[in-house]
Amino acid sequence: MSEPTSITRPTHIHTIWRKRERKLSKTQKLIGIVTATPEKKLYEFIMKHEVHWNSQWDDKKKLRLTVPLGGKSPEETLADLGDQMQREGMDKYWEYITQAHTDDPNKVDPRVYKNGQDLHKEALTNNL
Repeated sequence: MSEPTSITRPTHIHTIWRKRERKLSKTQKLIGIVTATPEKKLYEFIMKHEVHWNSQWDDKKKLRLTVPLGGKSPEETLADLGDQMQREGMDKYWEYITQAHTDDPNKVDPRVYKNGQDLHKEALTNNL
């Protein structure tokens, strides 16, 4: 007889975000020099909200934030993270793409790093 397969519940959620592309006016660029940059705001957000892990790729146009579920459902956790990002003004710089659940925050499915279009196509294929 073989060993039973261990079924574990997810403990963390990887969320994938895409950097919003926008053209800035000269005034906005000058104001940006005086105020915090998106990168600094992102770092402060990660430290303040104790995000478990983050990584950027594709010329820093994509972002992965891994957060613990903390006894909540993945949907509640995602809603809370989105709300926190909106309150901190991060939604000006990043837009949500997708999520992946995990029981080990240090392991990431390589499909997570595909571009947003490929992820959307794959999700549609998986649902058929």
